[in-house]
Amino acid sequence: MITAVEQAIEAIRLKAKENGFKMNDIAYAAGIDPAQLSRWSTGKTIPLYSNIMKLEQAVDALIAAKAQA
Repeated sequence: MITAVEQAIEAIRLKAKENGFKMNDIAYAAGIDPAQLSRWSTGKTIPLYSNIMKLEQAVDALIAAKAQA
């Protein structure tokens, strides 16, 4: 069964991929260690809601920056 956290991270992953970004790009833009993001993605640890929001904001910011370029 997929948790809400896994669904949120997967939605961010798909949004990033559709726009040519890797999850490492999103993690760095959000100020999150890519290794930590990997642990969240695999369910080894659970992120705080604020960290999910950081990832969401980072992907949106990268997409916006790409659109302006």
